[in-house]
Amino acid sequence: MLTHQQILHFRTFGYVTLRGLLSPAEAATLGQEVTGALAGAFGAIAAGPDDLGGISGDYLPLAVNRAPFSLALIADDPRTFLSSAQLLGSPTVPSIGIATRFTGDSTWHTRQGPDAGGVTFWADLGPRTAQTGALRLIPGSHRREFERQLWEYRAAEPAMSGFERWEWPHVVVETEPGDVVAFHAHLMNCAEGGTPRLSWTIDYLPWPGPGAPGPDGDRARPDHRRRRVRPRGLRPGTLAGVAGMGGRRRAGTVPCHRAGAA
Repeated sequence: MLTHQQILHFRTFGYVTLRGLLSPAEAATLGQEVTGALAGAFGAIAAGPDDLGGISGDYLPLAVNRAPFSLALIADDPRTFLSSAQLLGSPTVPSIGIATRFTGDSTWHTRQGPDAGGVTFWADLGPRTAQTGALRLIPGSHRREFERQLWEYRAAEPAMSGFERWEWPHVVVETEPGDVVAFHAHLMNCAEGGTPRLSWTIDYLPWPGPGAPGPDGDRARPDHRRRRVRPRGLRPGTLAGVAGMGGRRRAGTVPCHRAGAA
């Protein structure tokens, strides 16, 4: 269970660092699952960067029996599933854990667009410092008014016209294997250096409830007519084949809003 201070820190600043959430043995197991799955899908993991712009890298959902520990973290482990509900203050819907090999830097972006919320649990599988790809976060940027001001700041930035970019005040969250960073889906984040970087992430979206409006504007009845919920971005009928999903993402191909997903 999270402490009151941790929950308040997340709701105020948009993130909380959960030091040692995973034991050394668990962190090693998760690292083996991520490395093995990525190597099996894409071949040997290269040692050098391969930055083609955007947020480039290899992304692979860890499903079925190839990653049992990752599967257990989705909804069977209170450290993730119940903590997500504590942080958001309401029930959540889990997605699938994603194994990622980042091959380049990322610019400031959010995990979700304005119509979706949620919380991301992010575990880097190696030590991360400011020079080796640690997460960089802008505290409080998950709040709508602050986010609007940041986008106005970006619009005036010389880098938008190909010149030197302005500095964005931020914090660098340095971590060791076993640490997990939980941050709001609307929090501005990026990472620089340390490529290739291996990480495991999972997103929890707010559960809309049985009476939430559907895509056609109607509301589900409180009886047997319940609307099915599926992770954002998946088309109907794809969940059964999610074990074969994954791919090599390049600039402009990350399935999310704005600049992409971390």
